[in-house]
Amino acid sequence: MFGKGGLGNLMKQAQQMQEKMQKMQEEIAQLEVTGESGAVW
Repeated sequence: MFGKGGLGNLMKQAQQMQEKMQKMQEEIAQLEVTGESGAVW
C-alpha cells in the first residue's frame, strides 16, 4: 500500500497539518481577545 518511506511521509504530513491547525487556533484566540478589548475594526 505504501511505497518506501510512504508511511513515515504520511506521519510527517499529519504532524504538519496538526501544527498548522494549532497555529490557526492560537491566532483566532488572539483575534477574539483583541476584539473583546474594544478594538475598532
